[in-house]
Amino acid sequence: MEKNLDNVYVVLIEPKNPGNIGASVRAMKNMGISHIRLVRPVDYREVVEQKKMGYRSQEIIKKSQEFDSLSNALAEISLVFLATQKKGKWKKNFITPEQAAKLILPRTLKEKIAIVFGREDSGVTIDESQLANYLIYIPSAVTYPSLNLSQAVLVILYEIYKLSTDNKKIADFPKMATKQKFERVTSNIWNLMKSLEIREENNGLFHRSLKRAMGRTIWTNADLAVIDRACKQVRWYIENRTNGEERGLK
Repeated sequence: MEKNLDNVYVVLIEPKNPGNIGASVRAMKNMGISHIRLVRPVDYREVVEQKKMGYRSQEIIKKSQEFDSLSNALAEISLVFLATQKKGKWKKNFITPEQAAKLILPRTLKEKIAIVFGREDSGVTIDESQLANYLIYIPSAVTYPSLNLSQAVLVILYEIYKLSTDNKKIADFPKMATKQKFERVTSNIWNLMKSLEIREENNGLFHRSLKRAMGRTIWTNADLAVIDRACKQVRWYIENRTNGEERGLK
């Protein structure tokens, strides 16, 4: 089962400490995960601290990828899990690392899965959190837990690795659409709502709720194609109705 772990990607948002990056890839190496993506990271590739903390794990560093935004880092990813300790209005319905592993492993048969970790000091923004399909919360014995970045990486990846060594047959699921396609359809729906003169700015209540709903939905490419077609049909109707009324063809 371990070969399926090749479809698991760790994504770090703006890591500020090279040592944390090194310790994270060392945790990855021990848990059989070999892909890491970094969003606007600090210099790390040749930094001594990173190499020291990432001992015997530099092959992961050599093929690491860097991106200018989380959205771009997740473009061809199908399912996104975000690890965060901060709850709020737009951060609800958390699952544990063990529950996440049970959702992740079956999907690795056909698609790429990302596990996202926020900034060491400030976590993630609301917009970034809305790119996730699921939010992971690591239980702790203290009221205000504060795990080191690499510790959080290790805890979650351990649960995935542990489950991957189980010889039980895992369920098969249809392949999900990528985050890039989800974002496109979300934009199509939002633009359609604006053409209907919805009285709300970008990032208002409906817009954020729409993004959250889309992120929590498990849809295939065929499913999204249906939504795309519906949006196009409504836009066509609006444009042709308007043109007809202007010509007096009511």
